[in-house]
Amino acid sequence: MRIAEEHLRVGPTEGEPSQLLAITDVEEAEPLVSWPALFCAVGPRVKVLATVEGDEAAARAWIPRLGFDPARTRIHPLPSRPWPAPGDPAELLATAGAAPARLLGLLSVAYGRLREDELTTALEGPIETALAGIEPLVAVVEGTYAFRTNAARREVEERLDRGTLETSIRRLLSLAPNGYPCAYTRAHLEQAAAPLQAFAALVTEEHLARWMARPEGYLGFVADLERVRRRAVEALASGREATSLAVRAALVEASMNWCARREDHDAPVGVEPMTRETPLADQRQQAKALTALGAAMAAGPARAEVLAWAADAARRIPDVEFRGDVLLSLGEVVGGEAGYAFAREALAAFRIAEIAEDRAHQMLVATRGLPPDEGIAVAREALANLRDGDGDPGDVDCFSKHFPRAVAEALWPDAEALPGPARARLLAALAGVLGDPDRVRAAFAAVEQHIEPYGLQWHWTLTQLVPLLDAPEARRAAALAPQFGEHAAELFEGLIPRLRALGDPAEDLIEALPEASRVRALARSLPFAAEPARLRARIDEAIRKAEPRERSGFLFDVGPWFAATGDSDTLLAAVGPLSEDGLQSALGFLAHHDPAHALEFTRRALPLALRLGADEPDRLLDLVPLARYFPPDGAAAALGLLLDALAGEYRSAALAGDRVSLVRLVPLLAALAGDEGLAGAAREVVEVAAWFP
Repeated sequence: MRIAEEHLRVGPTEGEPSQLLAITDVEEAEPLVSWPALFCAVGPRVKVLATVEGDEAAARAWIPRLGFDPARTRIHPLPSRPWPAPGDPAELLATAGAAPARLLGLLSVAYGRLREDELTTALEGPIETALAGIEPLVAVVEGTYAFRTNAARREVEERLDRGTLETSIRRLLSLAPNGYPCAYTRAHLEQAAAPLQAFAALVTEEHLARWMARPEGYLGFVADLERVRRRAVEALASGREATSLAVRAALVEASMNWCARREDHDAPVGVEPMTRETPLADQRQQAKALTALGAAMAAGPARAEVLAWAADAARRIPDVEFRGDVLLSLGEVVGGEAGYAFAREALAAFRIAEIAEDRAHQMLVATRGLPPDEGIAVAREALANLRDGDGDPGDVDCFSKHFPRAVAEALWPDAEALPGPARARLLAALAGVLGDPDRVRAAFAAVEQHIEPYGLQWHWTLTQLVPLLDAPEARRAAALAPQFGEHAAELFEGLIPRLRALGDPAEDLIEALPEASRVRALARSLPFAAEPARLRARIDEAIRKAEPRERSGFLFDVGPWFAATGDSDTLLAAVGPLSEDGLQSALGFLAHHDPAHALEFTRRALPLALRLGADEPDRLLDLVPLARYFPPDGAAAALGLLLDALAGEYRSAALAGDRVSLVRLVPLLAALAGDEGLAGAAREVVEVAAWFP
């Protein structure tokens, strides 16, 4: 299907003639082929000719079902076709004996050609006896049997009673599982509008094993997965159990894609190895996905079970640093004494890291999950190891954001005892945690003493202190900023709103900035402005003076501060007309920052993202954190498109990653199916991971 889609989209290369794809009797294949998915993006030099039975109204009804563009579709009536073989199907059926009638019944309900051995089993007798008198209707090709024409098949089917047809279907589906039933069970289930639970049997190891015994191999299995997944998404409105099946089918397909790229795969047998890669179901990704699913659930037995699965996967992570990271995250979700236990377990893993400096850094990270007294002891031990070993104790500033206040308080004397630059960096980091004015002043004085021009490390250190500086220190920091060259503007953008919050208009600093930086600095000053309307008017004027192509960039620069004051509409008006994709990006971006308009902007952005989502799933992903605002039908459509992308993921990202992954879909699953759906998805993670080691 993917090869066909790409071929139809691209079409012939330059110098080649246009292509004509002819498909006859499309209604015969509808249960087997997802037409719209195949034809939705046909290239301009590809023509498709499809024949259907019926009048012009019937033909028009097929246009959307095929996914054709009505503006590019023409209807051409065709003359009726004579029988290509002698014999009237109705007359032959009327005079047929019991065995021939049974054969006609089997052939009339079959979606594919039937092998002679299958027919012999279904007929409980030789094929020669069953063919007597009806030979004109039956075509034999390489030991397989089918009606000579679709028209003859329909003629016979219309004259058979419902009981005979149902009996014929049961006989076909009771044949050897790796034969006809493997290829066509799904089509029969769809034709019978079977309940969703019946399709679950197609997403099993047993069904895969049957496909692997056939020439189509796992490609046939993947085709079943795609249809089952989309059917489950369509059923989301009628029951939350559909969520689990949709997730299961997507994870299995992603696992198939991933497993096919491994040389060391153990399962499924028969998948051709391509390259050696980490399996999708590695324990780290399992644990991350399960932790995210459990974190979104309400307290109770179901959540406890999901988090227990996460803990089991985390403890099986072979890399000690990864294991510690996941256990620490799990402890933060669990909380309380159980959370402390996970943090201690993480610390034990960090302590056996091979590189001493990395070991000390990870110990500092672990302090965030430990009780205060234990965290203080661990932080002091790590700092001492860095001070007395080969590490730079000033690097502790990178981990200060993890420190509880008690740890930052306790480390202050240790930081004061450090030599020169390390002392300045760590004091600044700790002052950022503590926020105490005296300590901020002391830290800033140390930074002033040791700061190095053009040192980006010092630029970052100073940036940490900016939101806490008093007016004198802020002005001194402004005097230091030019030392950082092209990065000075970024520092000014933080200093200006701080000075305005302290009552200093900082006009000299504002006017010295380039236009884009000035607008950003003014926008960041909005929360502190005595007259915000005047400030907004000034920003609005700057945006309107900008070149049209630059205005949308301003929207993303200043959007968070306009949105926080509920003034997003003013900003959108100032930016002016946007393209469809630009409007979708802008609405989604502002919805994240403007609680007052989040529902409205999300509802406006979602249809645009759905329209673009098949080719650009990142647009939908950006909206997923706002899934609580999605209407039910929009949420189901978004999940369907994102699961399509997840299933086709060839990197190890289907469970956890920066692209389409189960972790990133958690808000959408929660909005659609609540705790029950989240627990079901977690169960599928465990089961599919066991299936694909």
